[in-house]
Amino acid sequence: MLFCTYNIHYGVGADDRYDVPRIADAIASADIVCLQEVVSGWAQNGHADQTAEIAGRLNRYSVYHGAMEGDSSTIGADGRIANRRRSFGNAIVSRWPIVWSRNVPLPKTRLANIFDLQRGYIEAVVAVPAGPVRIYCTHLSHVGAQQRLPQVAALLDAVNTAAAIGPTWDGAGSGSFLFREGPPPVPASAIVAGDFNFTPGDPEYPLICGEPSPYGRLARTEHLSDAWIAAGNDENGVDSFPGEGRIDHVFVTHDLAAKVSKAWIGHDSKASDHWPVFVELAD
Repeated sequence: MLFCTYNIHYGVGADDRYDVPRIADAIASADIVCLQEVVSGWAQNGHADQTAEIAGRLNRYSVYHGAMEGDSSTIGADGRIANRRRSFGNAIVSRWPIVWSRNVPLPKTRLANIFDLQRGYIEAVVAVPAGPVRIYCTHLSHVGAQQRLPQVAALLDAVNTAAAIGPTWDGAGSGSFLFREGPPPVPASAIVAGDFNFTPGDPEYPLICGEPSPYGRLARTEHLSDAWIAAGNDENGVDSFPGEGRIDHVFVTHDLAAKVSKAWIGHDSKASDHWPVFVELAD
């Protein structure tokens, strides 16, 4: 399975050109992709639904969540309201069905004079042929650790309490009109990916991967493994965002770490101001 995470900068590339099809082409080889800075309903690009565009071009399943959301309606000459909503958030695009999903806001604290916005994550289960896998697609605050630390804690708690919370429905409706099927799976294996806006040298990273030591990261069972490291790469020394270091990550539950065979960054892509991060996992 080839997995990818990619901040697509709302379709604007490193050359300042808006081009959603080349985003799709850059990730076409991946089986499951987590996208960040995806937009829908903005007047600046004709109210485009970028997730639908990308999924349609690749003929894939998809789910989108705009954590930041607002009005984008227009009123015609006849006074009729064209109701539209504009949003900015995350998407999952998959070769295989997305069995269930939910959209969850992350903690947000209002700042006095600095731009920030609501962040969130998509929790989903994808029907991978080798067995279902939980996927978490997220984008944390760009402002600083003060905003991100509570977000990391909330995300990690969701990953670790998934079995107790359950899927988006439990049991069956017992002959009801709609809810006749049994509950979907909540697999133990999970991939947590996105633009985290921190590097391995920042204080947020040990909350996910454990504190550094002479023996490596002191990862407990509730921590996650960094797929980049599981593939045999060094923690530092590479950028996923020019000049900012490796801030786009793919974390996996410990059972999946042994299946990671390769990880690389698509430094040749100019479709966004970030570069896509790819991780190959054995079946």
